[in-house]
Amino acid sequence: MIVTIKGSDPVNMDLFTDDEEKDIIQNILCIIKTTQGSCPNLREYGLDPEAMHKPVPVAKAAYSVAISNQFRMFEDRATLQSITFEDDPNHPEILNPILEVTIP
Repeated sequence: MIVTIKGSDPVNMDLFTDDEEKDIIQNILCIIKTTQGSCPNLREYGLDPEAMHKPVPVAKAAYSVAISNQFRMFEDRATLQSITFEDDPNHPEILNPILEVTIP
């Protein structure tokens, strides 16, 4: 099943879910909303904020690579198909990824 996950989606945490699809989506949202280095004992989890200070095309490329790496390390139950970014004309500095993900 292919699922679309937007970085602008809220994370509605359910720590005791029996729904694997919901668990995977929650994990992915947490990965893309977490600043790398902010989790004690798991400093490599999340996205590096340094990419935000680069030109937008460079930042998009850096975030795409980072998201792909995070999938391999922290959510291997899903397969990342594509990454695009929502453009907000009012806030062009904010990168909101849109992920196409295959969940078995």
